[in-house]
Amino acid sequence: FQAACPSSRSEAYLQQRGIPLALALRYGVGYAAPGTWPHAARDWRGGRVVFPHTMPDGSLINLYGRAVGTAEQVPKAKRHDHLPGAKGYFNAAALQASTGPLWVCEGAFDALALLAAGVPRVMAIFGVHGWRWDWVRDLRELVFALDADTAGQQQWQALARQAALR
Repeated sequence: FQAACPSSRSEAYLQQRGIPLALALRYGVGYAAPGTWPHAARDWRGGRVVFPHTMPDGSLINLYGRAVGTAEQVPKAKRHDHLPGAKGYFNAAALQASTGPLWVCEGAFDALALLAAGVPRVMAIFGVHGWRWDWVRDLRELVFALDADTAGQQQWQALARQAALR
């Protein structure tokens, strides 16, 4: 999927969202052209921007695909697809970095936007309920940058309370 990303619909989609292609490729982003997404029932006519689900050691365990298109073009039910199986984080290797606060956001595009803005240690948990305390070791600073919707606001507050207790 990574090899298919340059000069594809996903490159244009990334550009629309302010994400440099070189940055996206560095973090394993790719493109599933129509008819190539492994979850055939969730294939999308515009293809999918593909993000890796990774473990803290950086190994790949799953894929997430975001349908390419505007909110008006892509029905909400088709927009997001995680392949069946175990889930990880986008850029879970950030857990292993030894310095600086870890920024935690919901979506992979949010993580890429923060990385593009110069935040060096960022990962995405793929939704508000993806946090795994068992993956956290010796973490001193957390910044929960979840969405501004009700679910995101409630969850960052709950996670912040749990972090303070830990």
